[in-house]
Amino acid sequence: MAKIQVSKELINNIANQENKQYIKQTNKIINNLVAESIMKLSEKISYVSLKNVILQPANELITGSIIDNSLFVYFLGINSPQLQLNTQRKTNFWKNFIERIKWAWQNRKTILKKRRRKRRKKKELERMEQFKFDPIKYNIYNLTEDIQYSMANFLTETSLICLYNNKLEIVGKDDFGSNTKIIIYVVCYDGVNYKYFAGRKKGFIDVNFDNRIEAVQAKINKVGNNFIKILKILNYLFYNANSYHANQIFMESVLCSVPDDLYLGDDIYKIFMKIINYISIRTLKDVKSITDNKTSIYKDNLCQNNGIGFNKMMATITNE
Repeated sequence: MAKIQVSKELINNIANQENKQYIKQTNKIINNLVAESIMKLSEKISYVSLKNVILQPANELITGSIIDNSLFVYFLGINSPQLQLNTQRKTNFWKNFIERIKWAWQNRKTILKKRRRKRRKKKELERMEQFKFDPIKYNIYNLTEDIQYSMANFLTETSLICLYNNKLEIVGKDDFGSNTKIIIYVVCYDGVNYKYFAGRKKGFIDVNFDNRIEAVQAKINKVGNNFIKILKILNYLFYNANSYHANQIFMESVLCSVPDDLYLGDDIYKIFMKIINYISIRTLKDVKSITDNKTSIYKDNLCQNNGIGFNKMMATITNE
């Protein structure tokens, strides 16, 4: 296992990366894209309008601890009891789903990246005319597909928007800039919880952002911006050690459990080393999740078993 060369210069560079303007600009573009798409879609689909949808940042966006290769991840919550009921309904689910997949395959050329704008708009109109909205059968997968088509109207021809069940992935240099990837999970929302549909067997997984945001903000109020800097550093080191992004609930839970006094000071490298030394000698199994202070981070499903990757990162830092 290769050791990460953690130098004072590297730690300072990561901690002091200034990307607030980039985050603000990208957020603005995404919010406008979602708003325009929902407005267009609301003309045909009674389940959606600007009044019953909410776009919630879900990863590093909450704290602003974005690094160079971070994703922009959002939950697009739809407050509709009927949509939630239809999604968990078993009757004719697969039949309807397969029919829509067949239609998408037969008309796949209409969503190619380089199609002409006029042709795209024409095909979009034809598609919306063909689709008969049935409020009893319409589910979260149907809605995600329709949002994909609606968003395509507001993206340039160089952008690509891909559909994976109830997840949308968007990339486009002209629309968002180089190396920017947006992920939007389309979920149900009951006014408190974002209800992610994990499939017929698992059903809905409730995600409450309020507890998480309150816990992180309380820690920042106590220790200041050094919390964000350390989180940035660990996100960077985690990605370099594992080649995938850290689960932020896991990372934030660990850092919230670190004593406040270890964050104090002006030398971020010294602060980083103190925190790493503290974490390396303690048992993380006792750390509680910031989404539920009665549950360990190793038992919280929202942490996605991130302990293996975290331990690998720690090993690459501390091992000789």
